[in-house]
Amino acid sequence: MRASRGFVYAVSTMGITGARADLDAKARALIARLREAGATGPDTIAACVGVGISTSEQVGEVLGYADGAIVGSALVTALAEGGLAGLARTSLALSQGK
Repeated sequence: MRASRGFVYAVSTMGITGARADLDAKARALIARLREAGATGPDTIAACVGVGISTSEQVGEVLGYADGAIVGSALVTALAEGGLAGLARTSLALSQGK
């Protein structure tokens, strides 16, 4: 693992990408199992959670147990609906989930 780069992408829920109202508790359990196995952590690689994360509250929730939150669909939607200004607003709002 020490020779690895990047991160483990853990899905928050099974299904297609896109915004969701709730996150699945299975992602929390998966991250815990990865940490117990020594696959992620400060001396290895990061564990990030994605799929359906679209609010700063969800980002904050994910950052409570994972190293990062992946918000791709939320950013694509923000750009499509609000252009660069909408993307900037959404990025700022999502970053407040720290």
